[in-house]
Amino acid sequence: MKRPEGALLDIGGDEWFEEFPSRVTIHIIDSSRPVDLHNLFGGAGATEEGATGPRVVVWDDGHADKLTRERLAFDAEEFGFDSSSDEEFEDEEEDEGTEDETVDYEEDEDGSKKRRRSASDDGRPGRRRRKRHDGDNLARQEAREQRRIHQQVLHNYYSSGAHHGQSAAGVAYILSSELGYADNDLLWLAILGLTHQYLSATITRDQYEAYYTIFNNEVGRLNPPVTMASKGFGDDAGVQPSTELRFPLLRTWNLYEAMFHSGYVANKLAIWQESGISKLNRLLTKMGLSQKQAQQSYMYMNSELRESLPDQLDNIGAESGLIELSYPSFTKSYGNEMQRTSAADVLAGAGALLEAAKGVRLTVEVEGGRGGGELFGGERIWDLRKETGRGKGNVPLRNGDHGSSGSGQASRPGNGSLEGGDVEESEGTDEQMIDGQPVSVHNFWTAFDALGSNTSLLRQSLALAISLQRAIVRQGCEILGKKRIQFFPDFRFIKINEGPDLATFAHPMTLTRLVLWLIEATRDRIPLVHAQRLRAGKGASRKSYPYVIACHNPSKRAYTVVGVTGAPEIGEIRRNHFTVAFLRARDQSRARTRLGTFQTSVVEVNQDDLAEFVDALADADSDDDN
Repeated sequence: MKRPEGALLDIGGDEWFEEFPSRVTIHIIDSSRPVDLHNLFGGAGATEEGATGPRVVVWDDGHADKLTRERLAFDAEEFGFDSSSDEEFEDEEEDEGTEDETVDYEEDEDGSKKRRRSASDDGRPGRRRRKRHDGDNLARQEAREQRRIHQQVLHNYYSSGAHHGQSAAGVAYILSSELGYADNDLLWLAILGLTHQYLSATITRDQYEAYYTIFNNEVGRLNPPVTMASKGFGDDAGVQPSTELRFPLLRTWNLYEAMFHSGYVANKLAIWQESGISKLNRLLTKMGLSQKQAQQSYMYMNSELRESLPDQLDNIGAESGLIELSYPSFTKSYGNEMQRTSAADVLAGAGALLEAAKGVRLTVEVEGGRGGGELFGGERIWDLRKETGRGKGNVPLRNGDHGSSGSGQASRPGNGSLEGGDVEESEGTDEQMIDGQPVSVHNFWTAFDALGSNTSLLRQSLALAISLQRAIVRQGCEILGKKRIQFFPDFRFIKINEGPDLATFAHPMTLTRLVLWLIEATRDRIPLVHAQRLRAGKGASRKSYPYVIACHNPSKRAYTVVGVTGAPEIGEIRRNHFTVAFLRARDQSRARTRLGTFQTSVVEVNQDDLAEFVDALADADSDDDN
């Protein structure tokens, strides 16, 4: 069994190392599973001539130690099996020599020699007798069976579906701790990595709580406890444990909007219906909150009321099925520059920059001007140049760039500032460009800065995050309200062809977040499926919510297609079998596709080939690759 083409990369291959000297070693830190076994178990050569040791080192969380059968199969296939033995065996079986047969040559009229077979003593042509060596034959048959078993083990491993181990940020923090370099900034990044995995449903609640306990101990070690004497001081830049509600951007938004835009609340109250909105209003009234209080900025709510919210929601929300509304997390104070912010909100802000800092048109609320609209000053068009200062980014120099920014930091590729240039169409590619670099690259470094030292950018990004969350829920309610979900035997399919947010959802991250919201909103509201045909491996499948969503991107004449497998319960996960199913559908349908991310469960499909691609996905047979 070979690795699915396009799904995994053998970093140790010649195409990666041919430009590097032999002493170079590549270190891989990646939470994605399965891991390419060539990278994990060898086959990448030595670090230099005459030296031992791999050229690729994979830092993992103990996952490799559990792959005993996979390693045995890999070693046998990679190093222990002689492929010529089967050929020799087949040649011997087909050999037609006999102990009575002789070979003579006779001359043709033209003098050339022609091979002929002699007759046996009784005058009949000599019969071929197969030389059988029963012991050797049995050994070869056993070897063939063992090889078949090894291939099946490898097939099942590579077809097991995408899942995740410890976050890359978490592994990096452990390495820094071992080297004595751990500090609060690295700890905060590790917390962000863990929080992202939990909120994006790539790890279970049990996994999250296990790592949370470790990081909570680290927070206590690196941060003094908050006391009444220190509380509120502007120089408090520490990380502290907290209890967070499942309402997005609550600390930045208000209680009503945060609850309305929560997938969890949407599921329990069906907020895409008028009756659901009425249920939400009644729930807030039961909690003793007026409409004005519920729509007041969360940070300016009465402190006693704010602190009592978790208890009130536990008591009153249970009547509407709103249980498990909170989870343990962390917050960070940014001193005088920014109010104390939760890990989830920081992720939302950085993610919004990654998705939409440039390249799409979005409106954001003016602080304190809610409801006025753009005409009356309540909203304005998001413009990165107006949101940020003129500081240059904390990014490495591009090849060919020289000098520094004057502060000891490398300048950004392009014009080197956060202001950026106007978005323009590039020649020879279908991706928009800013100052000679793709929008996606520009947005990456913008988000990078927000997670670094540019607190002003991070603060402003929260307004963009709110705008994106509004778009997600607006689109999700439209899909559910108008019943736009198509039901296939093994997955649910949604196609977005039009709407004011079409360009926004063409981004795979935003489209993925929409799918996650839909899974959460429809949990227990639509039937579960086994999705057995999506699996390439053996064994019974577990019930899940597999969704495929496609958004049209007219500028590329293609659809962005995302496949996600949701679990029946919060805190559970399901492996994503679309990573392999999409590759099979591409090959069977011959659809013109392009991979734009590291995940094969995200693909661009030519707009004329989408129907064939989806049909092939629906008709996928789990035995095709066996």
